[in-house]
Amino acid sequence: MRLPNLVRVSGGALLLALLSGCVPPGAATSPEPTATFVAPYATDEEALAAAEEAYAEYTRVLEQILLEGGVEPERLEAAATGDFLTDSIEGLREFEAVGYRSTGETEYSNYLLQRYSPNAGPLEVVSIYLCSDVSGVDIQDASGKSVVDRNREDLATMQVSFSFDETRDSLLITDQQLWKSGEC
Repeated sequence: MRLPNLVRVSGGALLLALLSGCVPPGAATSPEPTATFVAPYATDEEALAAAEEAYAEYTRVLEQILLEGGVEPERLEAAATGDFLTDSIEGLREFEAVGYRSTGETEYSNYLLQRYSPNAGPLEVVSIYLCSDVSGVDIQDASGKSVVDRNREDLATMQVSFSFDETRDSLLITDQQLWKSGEC
């Protein structure tokens, strides 16, 4: 079937107008381009190293708060963000309210890059797996009595996700999930 010449000419004129940049008066124009996310790490190895460093800072701050009985949980803002930060602060306030204190340190090992998404933007740009060993940690009540279940699993495989904070030029934890309990 042949199209009438008028239809072919109209379609051709419309295509030509679009390709030439002619815009009818009053038409909406494109917004000015905005800065796009630039991947902060050149390689997967750099992303993993940055994630390990960011997690070390998070655990340093967290363990200090736990040793002090949950006092000033807002200090986690230096290493976490979003709902994860809000939930963590709430949990630490509950920890403080019941009078708990932590002793000892958690050991971390077996860091493995799960995902680095340099083109996806700054949100959850890096995810890693790691092994958490709490065998050296005890939680005590106000009287100094341990509240840790004797049957607890000391080892756990965790997945931790990080977003990149461009103003701080660093990774911040946005999520932490237990993957396997009792093994790494």
